[in-house]
Amino acid sequence: MPSAPLGFATRHPRLGAALGALAISQSSTLAKLSGGTPAVVTLFRGAVALPFLWFIARREGHSATRRDRLLAVLAGGLFALDLQCFHISIPLLGVGLATVVPNAQVFIVGIYAALMGERTPGRAIAAIPLAFLGLLLLAQVVDPFAGALNVSAGSDPALGVLWGLGAAAFYGLYLVITRHISSGSSAVGPFGMLRDAAIGTILVSGLIAAAGGTLLPPDLWPGVGYLVLLALMSQVLGYPLINASIPHLPSVVGSVLLFVQPLMTVVAGALIFGEIPAPGQLLGALTLFVGVLVAARR
Repeated sequence: MPSAPLGFATRHPRLGAALGALAISQSSTLAKLSGGTPAVVTLFRGAVALPFLWFIARREGHSATRRDRLLAVLAGGLFALDLQCFHISIPLLGVGLATVVPNAQVFIVGIYAALMGERTPGRAIAAIPLAFLGLLLLAQVVDPFAGALNVSAGSDPALGVLWGLGAAAFYGLYLVITRHISSGSSAVGPFGMLRDAAIGTILVSGLIAAAGGTLLPPDLWPGVGYLVLLALMSQVLGYPLINASIPHLPSVVGSVLLFVQPLMTVVAGALIFGEIPAPGQLLGALTLFVGVLVAARR
């Protein structure tokens, strides 16, 4: 039985993708407001979402094989490492620009596909210099406006870009595995896969958080409130809407709608935290987006 959010998203894919992007656009903002460590934020994202995903998965009526469920748990562990890198990059790049760099996963997935013998489209290869230039601008390694306006949204943009690329690499692997699961069997429901992935996310992030000596944010309130809201908006609402909508959209339309997410986060970072990206960093975000758009076109 298809769930209501997925049915809505498949019938109205543009609106579904836009709402999904809106729901996840404030992930980095809520994570920073919570004051939790990256591992604690990731742990809450999985733990709070799991009961909801479990309930919805039961309504799907699918019965995945043991192998597919274990693969989904593995994918969830990789997703935890993706979020760990992403949350570390937030103070280094700023809440807005930290959401831009992981879009480089398009190229990471392309590399994985090439290693597995798939043909790499020429447009994806042509887009690599654009993406590389965008990353250099975001890291302020290249800054055409140097000296004109000495601002930066984060404390160490170059290090933030490196952590962001780590997030892109782990998320690319997550996508490769989940697509393999989805294409290999019709018995795998999308929410069932998200449920099993959440288990992997909880296991890996829980271990990292325990090693760090804390499983809670420093201030229980409103820290826990921010984390619960983050989990519901991103893991329960945002990502399922996007996953259901994107296959029903032209690639260009989907990419443009998803770019609404970092734009809204940049605005939130400026309004809430006073984070003003440098002009060169904004140019870098636009350049990276154009590279992703070119690479993702069918």
